[in-house]
Amino acid sequence: MQTAPDTASAARTEHAFELILPRSQMRLPVAPGESMADVLQLAGVPLETLCEQGVCGTCVTRWLDGEPDHRDSCLSAAEQATHVAVCCARSHGPTLTLDL
Repeated sequence: MQTAPDTASAARTEHAFELILPRSQMRLPVAPGESMADVLQLAGVPLETLCEQGVCGTCVTRWLDGEPDHRDSCLSAAEQATHVAVCCARSHGPTLTLDL
């Protein structure tokens, strides 16, 4: 049984931040209301997505630095310590570094 993402997270204030992708040698701005998945795909970074709601786990990616704002329901707390669902997560800080 799949559960819907936490609706309280949708009410959070969003701010712009920058994605840092060391392997791709890219820095990408993410605007408020814009998903990391959309930004990555528009920049040509290979990324699979399916539900785009943080339920299925298809877009889960390893993060390296920063403080992700997890808004998914597919990752356990232990998994969130190293991975992020880029379809719905944000960054608490000004940057978030992904293993891409």
